[in-house]
Amino acid sequence: MESVLENLERFAEVLAVARSPWASHWDEAAVTRAFQWACYFQQLDLRLEGNTSAQAALRRQLNLPGRCTDHPLPWYRGLRFEELSRGQEMLSQALLCNPAASAAAFHRAASWYRSASSSRAAVTTSLRRAARLTAAARVLQACRRSAAGPGEGSTERQPVAETQAEILRQRLGEQRRELPEQEVLRRTVSGGGGDGADSWRPLAALLSAAGAEEAPPRTWRWLLGNRDALSAACRALPCSVLARLAAREPAFSREYLDFLRQWARRMRYDASSGRWTHEESPELDWERLLQHFSSLLQGPPQTKEWTRETLNSLKTKDGDFEVWGISIWTDLLLALRQQKIA
Repeated sequence: MESVLENLERFAEVLAVARSPWASHWDEAAVTRAFQWACYFQQLDLRLEGNTSAQAALRRQLNLPGRCTDHPLPWYRGLRFEELSRGQEMLSQALLCNPAASAAAFHRAASWYRSASSSRAAVTTSLRRAARLTAAARVLQACRRSAAGPGEGSTERQPVAETQAEILRQRLGEQRRELPEQEVLRRTVSGGGGDGADSWRPLAALLSAAGAEEAPPRTWRWLLGNRDALSAACRALPCSVLARLAAREPAFSREYLDFLRQWARRMRYDASSGRWTHEESPELDWERLLQHFSSLLQGPPQTKEWTRETLNSLKTKDGDFEVWGISIWTDLLLALRQQKIA
């Protein structure tokens, strides 16, 4: 049993790599070994047929709470007993939906789909969908490179973000049976690096899409309930995108303003330079903080009023000064008034 569980963990790692950028390095030999792993577990599933005690024991081990958590591979997840017979299908789907997969990996996965004799209609539909997603992802990569130059408010980026949101929406629908929605979202962000705006744009575009039905409540709950993810999104996304999300969802507006409040409280005034600097993160500078509040104050009336009230309340609590260099809230309001925004 122990050796079977170890082998299952190894195959789960193979699947994780198949979903990752490292799949770009797979040659014919690596792809062949990966499919041999998949075949091994399908043969194991056949041998376990009729052996209910062995099936029950393996199922218990695979369902143990906390199994396979904190794995270093961001695309890793433990396998379930029901997935033993679907090794080649899962491997092929991972490779076909991965725009980074090498040509050898992509063609081997497509070949498996073509040769699959069972569930022909479902296989054809799945192959067609995977090919569409792969092609769209590759087009988006080219578009992202061509649009890398313009600023954060550039309209060139919007079609890319909207298409990414549509791909994410499809993934959430298609993978719901295999993965919890929060895991799909986590992998979407970590798969893009997790620390840049491009990692968060698909999620932001999905949440800010037109139409109430386009903003999935569970997706909002994941973002609002995950402090680290929320902080990373607020750091990475352009101010204009964050302002749209704040106007869309009051709960996000509150959390976003709290993020900015914590940011400001960690800043100290340097009298020698006449500048506010962040104690821990130099990239969280005064100009960027000012830009965040400026974007909020140029949003819809409700967002604008809420932001203005928050700034005035914080200024009052901090001593209600009217001169520079004493309170960051005073200085923010004075700077915004100079811009004729506050």
